[in-house]
Amino acid sequence: MRRAVFLVAIFLVTLLSPAFSSAQTSTGGDTVVCCDASTVDLYLIGSDSNKRLTPFGADLGEDSQSFGVETSINSQESIGRWLLPNTWGGTIPSSTWAFSINYEVANAAGAQINATATVSIGSKTFSAETEPGSSFLAQGAGSLNFDIDVETLTTSGSSNIELELTVQTVLFSVPASDAKLEFFWGSEDKDSSIEATIPLLDILMIDPEVEGSDVYLAVRLDSPWGLSTLAMADSITLKVNGQSVSGDPIETAVGDTVRVTWTWTGAAGGTQTIDVEVELRFQANQPALTGSAVFDIETFDTGGGTGTYYPPDEPLRTDGSGSSMELDITVNLRTQDGGLMLERITRITVHDEMAFWMRWGLDHIGDDNPALSPMLGAFAAGSVLDEDRVSRFVEEVERSEFERQMVSLGPMYMNDGLGLETEELLGDFRSFNELKIELDLNGKNAVVNHPVTLTFSTTELLVDGDRLDLLRNFVIVQPAPLWSDYSLMLEARSTSTTALSNSILRESDAFDFSVSRMPWGDTVRMRGENIEQSESFVLSTLPTANLVYAPLSISLLTLVGLIGAFTVGLRLTKSRRRTYLYMEMILAPIVLLVTLFGYPIAFIGIALGAVAFIWVVTAIASPRLVGVQRSSNAPSYPKIPCPACQTLNPVTTDERPHRFNCRGCGRVIKLVA
Repeated sequence: MRRAVFLVAIFLVTLLSPAFSSAQTSTGGDTVVCCDASTVDLYLIGSDSNKRLTPFGADLGEDSQSFGVETSINSQESIGRWLLPNTWGGTIPSSTWAFSINYEVANAAGAQINATATVSIGSKTFSAETEPGSSFLAQGAGSLNFDIDVETLTTSGSSNIELELTVQTVLFSVPASDAKLEFFWGSEDKDSSIEATIPLLDILMIDPEVEGSDVYLAVRLDSPWGLSTLAMADSITLKVNGQSVSGDPIETAVGDTVRVTWTWTGAAGGTQTIDVEVELRFQANQPALTGSAVFDIETFDTGGGTGTYYPPDEPLRTDGSGSSMELDITVNLRTQDGGLMLERITRITVHDEMAFWMRWGLDHIGDDNPALSPMLGAFAAGSVLDEDRVSRFVEEVERSEFERQMVSLGPMYMNDGLGLETEELLGDFRSFNELKIELDLNGKNAVVNHPVTLTFSTTELLVDGDRLDLLRNFVIVQPAPLWSDYSLMLEARSTSTTALSNSILRESDAFDFSVSRMPWGDTVRMRGENIEQSESFVLSTLPTANLVYAPLSISLLTLVGLIGAFTVGLRLTKSRRRTYLYMEMILAPIVLLVTLFGYPIAFIGIALGAVAFIWVVTAIASPRLVGVQRSSNAPSYPKIPCPACQTLNPVTTDERPHRFNCRGCGRVIKLVA
């Protein structure tokens, strides 16, 4: 019996050992390749009770924070206390931390100061005081510096780092009544910071995944900052056998862990050993964090999947630098059934990480995974079947369902998902008479990093004469930008009897803006390249069907006014020199240009009146023509020639005989009959 039990035990151990081995392989697939404690600049930000330390320069604002001392003090006063919560667990080595804070002394020759900077890490405290040579702060701006010696210690994930600056005494030298010492931090030009050496994060390499000839190489970033580690870091690159892997990686996140996956297509086929190195440049002015590992892989010459890693978790919408976007907007204003109708076609072409996120979401329409973001989880399955979903391709039924449901889900998807304000870009969905949404995959239906185009076709009834903001800054600014930049091309047109009057672009000079008016309609154009997400602008116009403002009416009135004014000038110069009037015909194109460039009717009237006035004044002031006889009311008499000199002499009477002297030779001429 004991022998039988023993044999059965051996059999069970033999049977279960592969399972244990497999479990150990899967759990041990992630290898820590980095990092020990690293040097990092921790910037001082925040105000009041929310003063913080951050390793990300992007957290610095445009306006600095400050604390001022306006009178001499001789008791301890705290300038500020800044906190870095939940540091990464590990060993902090013995080193010197350099603390620098910006200051400015005003209305005094300087200030004598006695100050202390204290760093607290967990229960340990380290401090440094101002040196005798650096205790005098000269007038103007400068920086107060401390070197704080920190001893070796071990931190847990719950340890905090706290920095406090206190002042014991301040004595102004030759002060005025409003002498002041002020400390600054928290902005790009007042970037006070402390250079520390601390554990920042762990970089882990994941065992490669092979799909045909494609190899998916991934790293995990574990840190206390989660997505911000990737979003706000300077750069991250991967090399295989010393060669950089091209293409945009796919980023996903679970909790505070970020996974970055590259697709490597340079495998030779069969079994081979590869050396994989990752480089994360956390800050541009600090050394890069690097780690490497060696893997044995086996690839097959059967092609790959889609050529891009397909993550099981929802991909991130940004890698920190943001995606690019192109917008093409066409607007037409016309009358319909006695009302004013605005037709708008807005094409949004999305690139990079955002395009991949959209495609991945399309392939998960109707997925009941609770981990999906609200923007994707809001889409119902509709007619999408299970076999259509998570196929790595966007089927026609998924595209159709997306277009149909976007009619109601559009504002939420655009605002929360794409980070675009729909009312500023498209208008109010509730005001549309018609709304049609189309999705173009631009020739590729696979879930890959390839552009996606959304087209919104809308019609909207407008109130005649009410000013309309046709377009205004529509990108929702975020610390980790969803959009790196965008290109915009807008063209708005009216008909001959409708007008886009008083069109103006305000608050920005980043765009090329033009307005033109022809008899057949107004045209407004707005174009810009590489526009930043924070660019502020407003494009407004006054749509109207009033014939007074209609392009055809204004064009005809301008021509009639010019012709009438010039005709008056010609009549006034009937017996005068017209040279100056003809020279001033050059003023006519100026009036036409004012009309052509779409200036308001008041400007056109002023220009036309000024030109007409100049022409009339010029006509009146022009000199008379030489040799032209003035008109006379004197009667006309018959004339006879002198027999001697042949000079014609008028006969002014019917009396006979009649004697008169010749006007030419003076001889007496006698008429008898």
